[in-house]
Amino acid sequence: MQPFRFHSIYQPRIWGGQSMRTMLGRELPDRETAYGEAWEISDRPEAMSIVKDGEWEGMPLHRLWEEHRQEIFGPGYERFPRFPLLCKILDARENLSVQVHPPERTAAARQGEVKNEIWYVLHASPDALIYGGMEENATLPDIRHAAETGQMEQLIRSTHLEPGEHLYIPAGLVHAIGAGHLIAEIQQNSDTTYRLYDWNRTDDSGRGRELHLEQALDSIGEFRELSQRPGYLTEMPYFTTKEYRLDKGERFTQPDSSRFAVFTVLCGSVLWDGKTARKGEFILSPAGADAVTAAEAETVLLSTTV
Repeated sequence: MQPFRFHSIYQPRIWGGQSMRTMLGRELPDRETAYGEAWEISDRPEAMSIVKDGEWEGMPLHRLWEEHRQEIFGPGYERFPRFPLLCKILDARENLSVQVHPPERTAAARQGEVKNEIWYVLHASPDALIYGGMEENATLPDIRHAAETGQMEQLIRSTHLEPGEHLYIPAGLVHAIGAGHLIAEIQQNSDTTYRLYDWNRTDDSGRGRELHLEQALDSIGEFRELSQRPGYLTEMPYFTTKEYRLDKGERFTQPDSSRFAVFTVLCGSVLWDGKTARKGEFILSPAGADAVTAAEAETVLLSTTV
């Protein structure tokens, strides 16, 4: 069985741009729209991935999951009603909102979906900042006051990450992508986001974007309890990612061939069955799939498994 890809689903966003065209060489739907996200592998009713190549060409991902689950993905996924990952490319021409995703208790109480994710930096401007976590002594009332008075910058932590570096965002951690980034994002199949602060940004009518203050504060409070558990801030219980550096001509298959893996090309390119995937592309490698081959020296491949 051969690896295969899906058609990208491009999402306009107020903070997006055209970097997927200028930096990754993609043909976007048009050159005027600010595209903030490309959903690369998505089993969401509102944005369903369609297979781009290979024997399953034209098939929706959810149909593969329903009708060919064991054959393509391997055993043991009965508890997942949908494909468990959502993979994206994010183009942050401007700051994204400061936001938080719900851990399990908050998600259940608010009818949301748990969401843990990881960011891999494909490009970062020299002054670009990644925001993650709050100052240690900041209380929930402090965070509420900062959100309501437009002073969140005083509490949220920031750092600069170079291309190739990554950040794990567990559910409940306050975070934001700063302007000047192109990022590969891998997350649980969830689309629940609580917006805590939006940099005092307004639309053409002078209105700010909707905030979800109570939901966000509930998520932060639960996260602070969970973060006391050993390993909570470093372990990803819902999926696992591992980075591989390949020399030109080196072949690669997922270590556990009985299950699927999602490959993300972080640098260089890979070949298989007459096809090529370049920087920023995602590949679904089925259970028992043939290998991909590095087409360039210093190719970097990320393998994600569930």
